[in-house]
Amino acid sequence: MGSLFSKLLVWNTIMIFYTGSYTQEGSPAPNAIGKGIGCFKLDVKSVKVELLHYTKQRSPSYLVISEDRTYLYALEEMLENLNPKVYSYRIEEDGKLSLINSQKIEGDYACHLAIVQDRLIVANYVSGNILSFPILDDGSLASCNQNIQHVGLGPNKERQEAAHAHMVYPFKSDHMFVLDLTLDKAKAYQLDEETKKWKVKPLLDIQIELGAGARHMVMDKSEKHSFVLSELTAEIFVVENLKQYKVIQKISLLPESYHGEFGGAAIRLHPNEEFLYASCRGSDTIGIFKIDKDSKNLTLVSYQSTEGKTPRDFNIDPSGKWLIAANQDSNTLVVFEINQEIGKLTFTSKVFVETAVNLCWL
Repeated sequence: MGSLFSKLLVWNTIMIFYTGSYTQEGSPAPNAIGKGIGCFKLDVKSVKVELLHYTKQRSPSYLVISEDRTYLYALEEMLENLNPKVYSYRIEEDGKLSLINSQKIEGDYACHLAIVQDRLIVANYVSGNILSFPILDDGSLASCNQNIQHVGLGPNKERQEAAHAHMVYPFKSDHMFVLDLTLDKAKAYQLDEETKKWKVKPLLDIQIELGAGARHMVMDKSEKHSFVLSELTAEIFVVENLKQYKVIQKISLLPESYHGEFGGAAIRLHPNEEFLYASCRGSDTIGIFKIDKDSKNLTLVSYQSTEGKTPRDFNIDPSGKWLIAANQDSNTLVVFEINQEIGKLTFTSKVFVETAVNLCWL
């Protein structure tokens, strides 16, 4: 496929993306039948998704690609007694993944990872700890050199009974936020230049309402405003990042007509920074919000059905034209076209993919 693959990418006639999935019992999916890491192409002319390759791995629920698009990193989301690992892969010319190496994950249910400078950071949900793995020049991972433990309780006795690290978000080149569902906080850390260890930066912490359940976040390019998604209340908190981090608005992403169980899932900022999107499980919808140019406050545009069940993740392609939702429990990837003027989504196609839970564009 080699040179043709490269030409198609250059000509922008196809777009490549990877999916993570749940593959076995014990995962958060009630019927996990995923096959591992999927490599797919989106033909932008026919708007059809086609499978290219699968890389077999246990429950690779979250993936991240290096900035130079050379390496892909994937975790295994499971209990520590099952010996979960985090993997480093080289992305080959045809999109296939070649294993470089792996390292042991110390903790239970790794659920998110991100690259911060030359570190791969892994958040463990159940055990509430964060692991830092140095990335070497060849893309391989050194063993973990720092294990940070969150501690705390929240008002929701069932869901906030212990710390639950849920997401890693890089900012300011050498900083990161770690969102914790129990602490209702995005805890700030900075990489120390001398020790190469992470130090807490409490003055930069983002605190949202107690009991809301901080899950994921995005920041605008200027890093002056953040948008924090809560899982337990399905809300978005707009945060002003000045000398102190201050919540200036909260808005629900749950349709008023829906009255069943729910859980906020994923949040994405459109590349033009005029629109914000957030998915909600239970209602199985994506909330579409207009961002005020000056205040950054959100106004609801509309809700879009994800045409499936349990949209744990979705992602917008770098051009801002396409959004693909991963419906975990209906085993579908659903492609929507984004209206560039008003932000609304139009359903275009659907493809069967087993227990897909994460999506990242090459």
